[in-house]
Amino acid sequence: MTDRIYLRSRAEDEFEYVSAEELDSYLERIVPYVGWIIVHFNSLEDHISAFIRQAVLRDPIQDERLDVFLSEMMFAPKCRALLHLYGQMIEAKAVKYTHDDLNELEAMLLECAKRRNEYAHADWIGVKQESYVLVKAQSKKTGVFHRYKKFDVPRLEDDVEYLRKARFTLCDFNDAIHEQLHGSG
Repeated sequence: MTDRIYLRSRAEDEFEYVSAEELDSYLERIVPYVGWIIVHFNSLEDHISAFIRQAVLRDPIQDERLDVFLSEMMFAPKCRALLHLYGQMIEAKAVKYTHDDLNELEAMLLECAKRRNEYAHADWIGVKQESYVLVKAQSKKTGVFHRYKKFDVPRLEDDVEYLRKARFTLCDFNDAIHEQLHGSG
């Protein structure tokens, strides 16, 4: 398992920091992958906004007005809005998708957000031995817990590919729904 959770005081005892040279070498290897995670995630979020516009309006002038609201929304509310719009289409029997299909899409989008957040909020300068990085600190009644994740190149490549495929899956889902709704296929 590559995730480890420790009470804060134990986390400091469990891992030692890498040397400055090891840190520089590690960051040189992984930073391009972290960049690709952000690039693919941002593209996925842009597609979600576009698909909300497409589901709500089909007028370029009104689309710009809708952007006033979309630009103020974070990823999770955009996902919820798009999934709810798709859900309404399913409920109206306007498309041949099921709520199970929608649940799979939702799980994929939530997993994308989780992965992106681990990268965006990780303590990359505080890398520990064996490539463990602090990705989350959480306070509980029994203390503050730190979750470390091991980030090696195969894991980074897998996460980049997961986000890339998620965007294609969302696009295919959206295209199929609109082909069914509007007969454009």
